[in-house]
Amino acid sequence: MTTNEICTLPAEKGMCAAYMPRFYFDATTGTCKSFIYGGCGGNKNNFKSQLECVQSCVPHN
Repeated sequence: MTTNEICTLPAEKGMCAAYMPRFYFDATTGTCKSFIYGGCGGNKNNFKSQLECVQSCVPHN
C-alpha cells in the first residue's frame, strides 16, 4: 500500500479499549485530525504525532 493510499483510509479506533491519542489524515479536508486509538487493529492512517501525519500525508507545494 502506498503512502497516498494510506492517507485516504478512514480513521479506525481498532478493537481494543486502550486510550491512545493519535492523528489521522482526513482526505476530505486535507488536514490531520486527532482521534483516540484503542491499541490494536485499525489501519495505517494512524500517526503518533501531528507532525508525523503532516510529513506523511499533507501535500507539499
